[in-house]
Amino acid sequence: MSAFKAFFGGRVEVEAKGNQLEGFINRLHRSKIPLYAPKRTEDGKLRFTMPAWAFKRLRTPAFKTGTRIRIIKKRGLFMVIRPFRRRLGLVVGAMLFFGLIFWCSGFIWQVEVKGCEETSSTQVLADLEGLGLKIGCRRTIEVNPIENQYLTGNDKLSWMSINIRGTTAYVEVKEKGIPVEVEDPSIPTNIYAARDGIILAVRDYGGTRCVQAGDPVKAGDLLVSGDWTDKYGVRRLSHCIATVIAQTRRETTVTVPLSETVRQKTGKKQKKYAISFGKFKFPLYFNKKIAYNEYDTMEKVYPLRIASFAFPVQLHTFCAEEVTLSAIQRSPEQARAIAENQLGFYRADRLAEAVVQKREVEESLSKEALTLRATFYCEEEIGVEMPIEE
Repeated sequence: MSAFKAFFGGRVEVEAKGNQLEGFINRLHRSKIPLYAPKRTEDGKLRFTMPAWAFKRLRTPAFKTGTRIRIIKKRGLFMVIRPFRRRLGLVVGAMLFFGLIFWCSGFIWQVEVKGCEETSSTQVLADLEGLGLKIGCRRTIEVNPIENQYLTGNDKLSWMSINIRGTTAYVEVKEKGIPVEVEDPSIPTNIYAARDGIILAVRDYGGTRCVQAGDPVKAGDLLVSGDWTDKYGVRRLSHCIATVIAQTRRETTVTVPLSETVRQKTGKKQKKYAISFGKFKFPLYFNKKIAYNEYDTMEKVYPLRIASFAFPVQLHTFCAEEVTLSAIQRSPEQARAIAENQLGFYRADRLAEAVVQKREVEESLSKEALTLRATFYCEEEIGVEMPIEE
């Protein structure tokens, strides 16, 4: 019995007992009465499953063989709604609800973007909407042309993958300059320079070395090649494994104003709520006015979803936090301390995997701000593994 027919048509599990159960089953087959999964119980009874509509046809075979039958379990949508057959409104409402769920399952109601660091995920969503991937589009949309069209002429992203699961479209991107991890050792790869530097050491365990210690390189130069030719003149492709250490130079500039207006929160908040159905948003408030003169706003969206099945319903919360504006003045010493603190954050964040050999700082002071220009001389791994495109 197909699952679709069993669910919508209903099915029953029947127990039969008597002295002529074999004859009872033979009569069912001769009468072409559907019978599924028959089995004997320990006490000699017979249990089987059949469509609900065929149960009445058991009366004649049961009477002629002296078999007693009874229903021990009912399953399916028909059996669920049958007790409510006199409550038409409830039945119609339930059918409309499940029909709406079934209809909604054919569309995309949520788009999630992952992998954005420098690029704005909001901009990616807006660009994808222009290409047809948006809330409310069909789940059968072809994503490969959208990926290719988006990456064509895009100077910020190097890779994009769109996967549709349930009613949610998951968009994963890789920005240029951020390597795509190649975990499969069977994929042939090259190793390129992630940034400018002077090679200090190369330890390769596969591929052909293209640089030596002391060679200057620029970002994007080939360091170790997985595309090589053996002594018989046959081209070989291999997965490169190498560690390339280079001396690099990193520069950053920090500017701290000597006077500025800062925003300080008072702790007072005002919240408003709205609910959206697809593209239509309905506010759950009447007064749009915010009671504060200066405030910061924050919006959170809570989609209604079960696993990867998102419904076209979202709850929006808007929070306005009151702030006061105050002017502050800094001495050059205070500005210098703040700038040094920011340089410390830069070193801990951007140079966490590098060994800083030397730091040079150039300071400039004007009437408006203090500026520190820092140069870090480092030793670090610059090799980036990329798949070979044939």
